[in-house]
Amino acid sequence: MRLIISILFMALSFGAAAQTNSFDPESAYAPHEIEGWRVLVNQKLLAETNLCERIMKVLSAQLYQITRVVPAPALAKIRQIPIWVELDDPLFPWICYHESRDWLESHGVNPAKTDAVELANAKHFLNWSLEQPCMALHELSHGYHHQFLGDDYARIRRCYEHVRAAGLYESVLRANGHHERHYGMNNAKEYFAESTEAFFGTNDFYPFVRAELKEYDPEMYALQCEVWGVKP
Repeated sequence: MRLIISILFMALSFGAAAQTNSFDPESAYAPHEIEGWRVLVNQKLLAETNLCERIMKVLSAQLYQITRVVPAPALAKIRQIPIWVELDDPLFPWICYHESRDWLESHGVNPAKTDAVELANAKHFLNWSLEQPCMALHELSHGYHHQFLGDDYARIRRCYEHVRAAGLYESVLRANGHHERHYGMNNAKEYFAESTEAFFGTNDFYPFVRAELKEYDPEMYALQCEVWGVKP
């Protein structure tokens, strides 16, 4: 996902400013259940009735679509990943999966968000999802990789190293009409999450959908089938 730093421990440049941040306690969030996920919505967002209604519609639609395409065993696992929804975090206004408790604690972010997805800025989520319709799936796939496959899942690493060495994604078409380096080439985790978008939905970088992924990157296509339990 563009404009998103999905693995937060990479954002060390924000360290000094973030350490002074005081976070809202969990009691400041209203728990909801949406399509089987536990979603915690900040009361500040609930007070913005119109904005809250719109973001919940978009999030609900994305989660519903995930339930339609992800096989039941894998779906049960990613449903264990909670989702926190903020009005506007001024220090970290992104959409992300939090895998490092130490990073959260050292940067003044609620450590209860460890192993969870955070929509830290409601307006950004609404705007970015117009071009990136599988944002929730992207972040949940980070959680699936981290919690259920393992960060060092060997086959993901091998696929990533192979396509990077081959230059397969150095210049591909993006939904905005430009040719750019694929966001998935930042690291193996982003490569897996970006490919998951194409496999189950629509990505904003080529390959956009499953048939294109199968044709362009058959090794990753086969890996997606394997780890999600989809018959090729």
